[in-house]
Amino acid sequence: MNLRQSMAGLHTWGGLLPSWLLYVIIFAGTVACFDKELNRWMRPALHEGVVSTQGADDVRDWLQRNVSEELHAFWMHGPTAREPYWRLGWEVDGTETFHNVAFDPRGARPEPMPETLGGDFFFKLHYNLHAGDVGMYIVGLAGMFMLVALVSGLIIHRRIFKDFFTLRPKANGQRAWLDAHNLFGVVGFPFHLILAYTGVAIFVASYMPAAAQVSYSGNVMQYFGEVMGSYHREELHQPAAAPRSLDALIAESRRLWDGAEVGWVSVHHPDDASAVVDVRRRDGSRIGTPQDTLTYDATTGELLNRQNASTGYRAYLWLAGLHMAQFGGSLVRLLYLLMGLCGCAMLVGGLQVWLAKREGRGDRSLVWVRALNASVFAGLPLASLALLWGNRLIPATFSERAIAEGWVFVGAWLLMALWAVLERRNARRLLRHQLLLGAVLALGLPLLNGLTADGHLLASLARGDWALASVDLFLIAVGLICLACARRFSAAPARAVVPGRANRVREA
Repeated sequence: MNLRQSMAGLHTWGGLLPSWLLYVIIFAGTVACFDKELNRWMRPALHEGVVSTQGADDVRDWLQRNVSEELHAFWMHGPTAREPYWRLGWEVDGTETFHNVAFDPRGARPEPMPETLGGDFFFKLHYNLHAGDVGMYIVGLAGMFMLVALVSGLIIHRRIFKDFFTLRPKANGQRAWLDAHNLFGVVGFPFHLILAYTGVAIFVASYMPAAAQVSYSGNVMQYFGEVMGSYHREELHQPAAAPRSLDALIAESRRLWDGAEVGWVSVHHPDDASAVVDVRRRDGSRIGTPQDTLTYDATTGELLNRQNASTGYRAYLWLAGLHMAQFGGSLVRLLYLLMGLCGCAMLVGGLQVWLAKREGRGDRSLVWVRALNASVFAGLPLASLALLWGNRLIPATFSERAIAEGWVFVGAWLLMALWAVLERRNARRLLRHQLLLGAVLALGLPLLNGLTADGHLLASLARGDWALASVDLFLIAVGLICLACARRFSAAPARAVVPGRANRVREA
């Protein structure tokens, strides 16, 4: 057995076994490229394009009025072009439980907006499947499988450049799907290779923590503090004096950074005399912003530390910025979106090639593979659209609204899986109906948005608010594509000759 034959088997099974999981990871990451725009769309209070006049001190005052527990830390982020509102998070001392709230920018004083999962839902689904550390390890393992499949696929393709220009959609089922698999694999190969590698590399300290555990006697936080160059001051267990204005410290930080923008502002041990304020620099124009941080005494405003990240940490930040498209603006995020969709199409094509090679053997288990394909490849996008419908239909006053949106997503996906199982012997009809449902859900969302929020598509376009309008425009495009594909699948399936079963009609 030569190298190419060995790699062919490795590519087939190394790519097949995690393919459904990889599809979930890549699809969620693709949507997360525009997570902040999706956050705006899912919060009607942000549709009018109002610029917030609130300040950091106003946000802290809200926290002091509404949270009575002793806090370990709290953190906030001011308005940006993509997120025009204040965000606040805090951790109650001794609980390791995090709370988050976003404030309506339309008022003079901070008032929380209704809860929503927002685009952050897809970001967390991408990197840990909403399963904490266990999910993060599973995603990391899937990323390693993807690297193996990509490298082995490159080795077995002798005509890789010819494949780039070859697509025969009217050929027999296996040939057409193989062309599609090769085309999308070749087009996105550099992107997918880099993203798979960086996705694994940026969590390597979590995947292999033994060195830090041994070197720092189990105090991993000390390890991360030294790597990042952060400043830590032990608690004095004495009451804190009146705090210094956060707005003043932000202004001072801008002056020291020659007018650079400020990102996260965090206060550690705010109820203790040892309280410190960290002000972090924000720069989205470069890959891997060095995370410059200024640390002040929370009471006197004295500058205590300038964070100077090590070379290794800067390299880590560069990899993280490259993976998360934290540079280049909307154009780069759009490129990531297109390449992510190519990755999804590559996986779908690969699974269809695997099925087409085996469907002539009379293997009854293939119907279950088709059911799994329909459950994941079509079920996940349909459940995502159902999540957006839930966001619009669940009342803003509903308690635990974000949790309810999550159950809409889970319930819709389970229904799609049940539907796929019941229709497992009618794959073509199932796909046509799923496409029609996708068209209805996608085309209906801009209409529903116009009925339930002030930021309907025409209003957004009139204001030149392309960030908000792009969500509706993308949904319209998705709906039209689903309609066109459903029309194609409405035609009678072509007959194909199967060895030993010449009179059997095979569904494409």
